[in-house]
Amino acid sequence: MSSESRILLVDDEPMVLSSLSRLFEDDYVVFTANGGAQALDIVRREPIKVIISDQRMPGMLGHEVLRQVKQISPNTVRMLLTGYSDLDAIISSVNAGEIFRYINKPWKADNLCNLVRLGVQIYDRIAQLQAKEQAKAEALKTSSRIHIEVEEKHGSVLFVDYDENEVKRLVEKFSKSFDVSGATSVDEAFKELAKRPVSVVVSNVNFADVDGIGFLNAIRQEYPQVVTVILTEVKDATLAVRSINELSVFKYLVKPASDDVIGKTLSEAVEKNKLYAKAPSTNVRQTAETIAPEIVAPKVEESALRLRLRAAQALLSKTNLRNES
Repeated sequence: MSSESRILLVDDEPMVLSSLSRLFEDDYVVFTANGGAQALDIVRREPIKVIISDQRMPGMLGHEVLRQVKQISPNTVRMLLTGYSDLDAIISSVNAGEIFRYINKPWKADNLCNLVRLGVQIYDRIAQLQAKEQAKAEALKTSSRIHIEVEEKHGSVLFVDYDENEVKRLVEKFSKSFDVSGATSVDEAFKELAKRPVSVVVSNVNFADVDGIGFLNAIRQEYPQVVTVILTEVKDATLAVRSINELSVFKYLVKPASDDVIGKTLSEAVEKNKLYAKAPSTNVRQTAETIAPEIVAPKVEESALRLRLRAAQALLSKTNLRNES
């Protein structure tokens, strides 16, 4: 499988490229580039399955390279290589490149090899799923059965923040464009999710009583098609890295974010949710967990947050049954 798989390594330091190449050359067809322009040329010519790009390069930063790679070759699994101290780069990589993994320097060879192997498997699995989805779509076209697709007028958005005034403002601001609701606690959010389908969750992660990333991860595990957006006053490197590697968050917005930026993000997130529903193979995180859960989501004891979410689901179910009877 991997012997014909093409991967691309991007760094302006020859010694780094040489070191990375030696790590992978026995298992993959390895391409190297010393900058963004050269990397993009290679992606246009070759079916690159995985790209690892350094962030700090002259001419074009790594997150911008990955953003353009996403446009040229959406299935290419994108990883960013840089230092933990480079906070702006980390947040930019979330918002511009939709990367699969953030890799800290200095890297660990075994971990990096495992991630590249997983990236190749993700690429291959997505290609297989897309072929099946395409065949199914073609079959529907030639079928005599009439298929009418009804599209929702608005995506459904849930705002979660400890600040009641902030939640109220956001709900009022975006209620004309989206089907919106708000919650000022984790448990309120879980109840809203149990009540109705939600397309996008926009949440703070600076809660006094719970781990914000853990909260959003519990939602993602129960509702994999829900798109998560972080809107917080906390600009923290560790938090940003966790949002990438543990959550695959869609966007990381730092307050104060303008309403125009929030609105644009909501529109993009709703479209991403629709894409997940129409073509589940595009949900890279879900595909990765299917292939290698021991790497992406190691087995741990059921989180208390996920149990609280399921309790909200069960309570609503019992209430509905009582009302029906």
